[in-house]
Amino acid sequence: MAIVDSSKKSKRDQIAANGRIIMVVMALIVAGITMRLWYLQIAQGEYYNQKSKDNRIRVRRVRALRGIITDCKGEILADNSLAFNLQMVPENIDQIEKIADLLAAQIDDLEADTIVCLYQKTSACVRHQPITLKKNLSPNELARVEARKFELPGILIETEPIREYPYDEIASHIIGYLGFINNRELELPAYKSYARDDLVGRTGIEARYQEHLRGLDGQRQVVVNARGRELSNFTVEAAQSGKNLQLTIDIDLQQHAFALMGTKVGSLVAIDPKNGEILALVSTPSFSNNLFSTRISAKDWQKINGDPLRPLQNRPIQGRYPPGSIIKPLIAAVALTNQVITPQTSFFCNGAMSLGNTRFRCWKRYGHGKVDLYRSLKESCDVYYYNLATKVPIDSIAAYGARFGLGRLSGIELPGEKSGLLPSSSWKLKNVHDQWYTGDTISVCIGQGYLTTTPLQIAAMYAVFANGGTYYPPHLVKTEKRPLNTHGHPNKGTKIEISDHHMQAIREALRQVVNDKRGTAFKSRITIEGWEMAGKTGTAQVVKQTLEDLKGAKDTPWRFRDHAWFAAFAPYNDPKIAIAVLVEHGGHGGSTAAPLARQAIEFYLGKFKQ
Repeated sequence: MAIVDSSKKSKRDQIAANGRIIMVVMALIVAGITMRLWYLQIAQGEYYNQKSKDNRIRVRRVRALRGIITDCKGEILADNSLAFNLQMVPENIDQIEKIADLLAAQIDDLEADTIVCLYQKTSACVRHQPITLKKNLSPNELARVEARKFELPGILIETEPIREYPYDEIASHIIGYLGFINNRELELPAYKSYARDDLVGRTGIEARYQEHLRGLDGQRQVVVNARGRELSNFTVEAAQSGKNLQLTIDIDLQQHAFALMGTKVGSLVAIDPKNGEILALVSTPSFSNNLFSTRISAKDWQKINGDPLRPLQNRPIQGRYPPGSIIKPLIAAVALTNQVITPQTSFFCNGAMSLGNTRFRCWKRYGHGKVDLYRSLKESCDVYYYNLATKVPIDSIAAYGARFGLGRLSGIELPGEKSGLLPSSSWKLKNVHDQWYTGDTISVCIGQGYLTTTPLQIAAMYAVFANGGTYYPPHLVKTEKRPLNTHGHPNKGTKIEISDHHMQAIREALRQVVNDKRGTAFKSRITIEGWEMAGKTGTAQVVKQTLEDLKGAKDTPWRFRDHAWFAAFAPYNDPKIAIAVLVEHGGHGGSTAAPLARQAIEFYLGKFKQ
């Protein structure tokens, strides 16, 4: 019996020992689980809570509205409209080939292979971010995608503001257009806050005031399900719209002037002579800046960029042309100020003037006879200015012309402005490696030779004659404060050194150009009482004298024909507008350019009667 009892006791002890071991193991397991739960829920709770939210919450960018651009009366020239963009989130797509085929069947100009390629190239770390497949879906494309949205997991329709230009071609060179930021720009410090698919100003006001017009994007959080379908969203950070900008442009005059130019190649610039504000700045041919609101098609770009008439060129500020006879009032002002002549000084014109072995001809074959200052401008006698060229040094012309804005940038708020060329003796020595000759001055004094100007410079120069002798830098932006002068006061223009007597003599001569029967622009005079116009015609050669026999011939190639100029201001007694018109290869300024200027001026002055 003792042996049996001992055996039972031994078994009980073994069971008890095993129980204690099991209890210890279970306690350790419970402790481990407890520690793990504490670690996950307490120590790392915030981290995993955020990861859990990230599985169902996506951050989307809220595009900021770009600032609105208006004309001087508040008429909208650049606005924002809503576009619908097609996007995919790779993380939420399992069968990409099926999705790609389905999308390609619904969307024009979207290939299935392109979609698959974008999907495969997306790295794992950004697969949760939307990729834009096509911007600005058409209404039909949008309807087709929405109708099959439940068959398209991971496919989104995102709204985005895009630029809209109500006046399109009429003001495209002023307003400019937008383009996608490129990889080189993204590496620059100035663009560190930009995203890869941002649009930035490329030309015109859009480019010059990019930072002013650009807004600040916001953010919204989107709750999605396992298939990437959006369930709800809320704004985290509101977008801030860009600042608006008001221009000096009168869009009614701009539109009228654009219609006047029609199919002609050239430009028309109108300025308020009392302050330098640009009223109209037309360049033809033009282009549609609405084509650039989203990515322009290759076909449209090739059509615009390959056009031999260069519609992208902003001719008023980038076209450099010989000014022809419209430069003569400036030459007269230099001669008067240097006391080389008086308004009554006369020279005899017999149709030409000889200098050495060279014979310089007047446009009038048999000459004008005895010519004083008034008649020299009224009938545009070349010989009169050949004589002035022998008396006025080129460096005096260069120094004085610079005060009128020639040969230098005006500072207008548009990128790409050209300075033209107002030559001097030092310029020729440096660039042509030859000394300056009197024959060179003769060419300059009739607006030929090395001298080139832009239509904007000519309009600004005639604004000086209009207001009686003050040069105002031409400008386009009305809401921006004008630059300060050296004394820290608002710039009121620069007074040019010329006596009132001499200025009035030139003004009177310009009045006679248009209103005297012998004036070269008499047929374009304004007959409305109180609107009397003063101006000057110009015909600038674009070929050398060796092709003189082609002049006037009906079969003269267009590219060999003279440029037609006319510059004017009105009303004569109280000028409200100064204007310069250039028609490339248009022939005679009096018959081609002057009528356009007259109609533009009459339209503008007519607005004051309303």
